[in-house]
Amino acid sequence: MTKLRLGVVGLGAVAQSVHLPLIKRRWDLFELAAVADLSPSLLEAVGAQYGVPSTHRHGSLEGMLDAEDLDGVVLLTSGSHGPPALQAVEAGVAVFCEKPLAYSLAEIEQLRKAEQNHGRPMLLLGYMKEYDPAVLELKKQLPASEDLRYLNVEVLHPSGSSQLGYANLRPPVRDIPAGVLSDLADADAARLDAAIGKDTTVKLRKLYANVILGSLIHDIALVRALAGPLEHVDSVHYWAEQDEPGSLEIAGTTVDGLRVHFNWHFLAGYPAYRETVTVHHTTGSGKLEFTVPYLLNAPTKLTMTSAAGAGVADSVVEDVTEAFEQELVAFHRMVSAHEAPPTGISEGEADVRAAQRIAAALADSLATTIGGEAASL
Repeated sequence: MTKLRLGVVGLGAVAQSVHLPLIKRRWDLFELAAVADLSPSLLEAVGAQYGVPSTHRHGSLEGMLDAEDLDGVVLLTSGSHGPPALQAVEAGVAVFCEKPLAYSLAEIEQLRKAEQNHGRPMLLLGYMKEYDPAVLELKKQLPASEDLRYLNVEVLHPSGSSQLGYANLRPPVRDIPAGVLSDLADADAARLDAAIGKDTTVKLRKLYANVILGSLIHDIALVRALAGPLEHVDSVHYWAEQDEPGSLEIAGTTVDGLRVHFNWHFLAGYPAYRETVTVHHTTGSGKLEFTVPYLLNAPTKLTMTSAAGAGVADSVVEDVTEAFEQELVAFHRMVSAHEAPPTGISEGEADVRAAQRIAAALADSLATTIGGEAASL
């Protein structure tokens, strides 16, 4: 089987705890050819840890693409991934892209056109839940859409340090030049302007970028995978602002009319990350209980509730197959066999549209204005 030469861009938490270990684990599919990060000290430390020679450590994606002969880029940077993903695709290098795909639909349209120029899939979006064996089993067992009744999502999100304490991550670094950070912030601000308007409040911009696209997007994508895209948002309530970023409650319907509720709560001192997704239908229920993000090979628990004679039966599935690994395997198939991934540009577009609908309803509840693309959805 063909080994793909990969470059990893962005060496923070998800790179250190998930993707770099898995790329090394899958020595049969991948060669870690290069790494890149804006922080010189992190680049040196992580590059040395994973045996990447100094000549293959780069301070930018642009430098990596210019210097390396790569089959794929694993894009793990913060903020919008639209521009760096576009840069790689236009250079003819396939992209494994962490969420969010982009802040704006305009960025996604540029990516779509660039991919079409190659005539084959060029981007896989890193929605690990859609590769989770428990999710795939639930999807297989769910009845037809007309028999689905209600879907509920609940996320209890502690602080990053408490939920990732086990991972022994490298301490945060502060050696990225201030001018570089300022330029990146200005560029992302312009993309937020395009998505939700230039005159939106700081609060709305933070909730859209950091919560809706930064965390809830995984559940927006999961709803789409199980029951179709979120088509209409009835209401959004925001509270507990003193515990920034606080709590969000979202109510809406999918394209097939299924009622959906999202409940997302930041609880800094909560003892563990918890995420539950429950689907009720006319003959039973399916419940997914996700474990701590980035904890490899910790199974998601699926409980299927159904009738059993005159009683009730619960069947449980817990499969240790790692979802993050499966999406990397799917990326290998996309690059080597041109197989379209289940999470590509079109899926990312549907999810950003849903995120903008949520932002528009949130603006209404906050009695503030929204502009940009979200104002016309």
